[in-house]
Amino acid sequence: MNRRLLPVALLLTVAACRSTEQEGAVAESRDVVPTELEGEQSTTEKVGNTGRGHAYVRRVYEQKGRYYAVVDFVQFLKGPDAVAAAQRRGDAMTEVQNGDTVYSVPNDYYIVNENTKERTLPLRAGATFRFWQNGGNGLAQRPQSAAQVAATPPAALKYAPFVVVTQQGEIVSLTEQYVP
Repeated sequence: MNRRLLPVALLLTVAACRSTEQEGAVAESRDVVPTELEGEQSTTEKVGNTGRGHAYVRRVYEQKGRYYAVVDFVQFLKGPDAVAAAQRRGDAMTEVQNGDTVYSVPNDYYIVNENTKERTLPLRAGATFRFWQNGGNGLAQRPQSAAQVAATPPAALKYAPFVVVTQQGEIVSLTEQYVP
């Protein structure tokens, strides 16, 4: 009876080794994003009076001499956290390689927005927006004031998440999250 199990054990050992090799090959084939473009990961949609988080900026406006931003906080996940969240929601891409299922997400990031509540927060005087711009020397960040953004909203407000920094209930900066 042990002789019958030997071929099965060998087959399972070989399959396990191939799976590890495939995972390494998939990881090596991903695009390499420079560290300064990667940004940071946020794992909660809750940001208190002082903190950092990712959000979609829905609108920027001026009222009685003060600027405000309407934001919707989200989770911006990368790597294994992104894949796990996408799997839980049924959004992960699957590929079968030599009999093994490999899960992934496009561009190695995933955005979760379980609470679509929009919050209106005041911008501190001098608060700046930073947008990514592709120019002759590659990508660079371009600062804009709240007045410029309110007057002519950039296209990035429609699709890109931002890293929102708040202090004492006011937004002090909004930086577009680079997404490939």
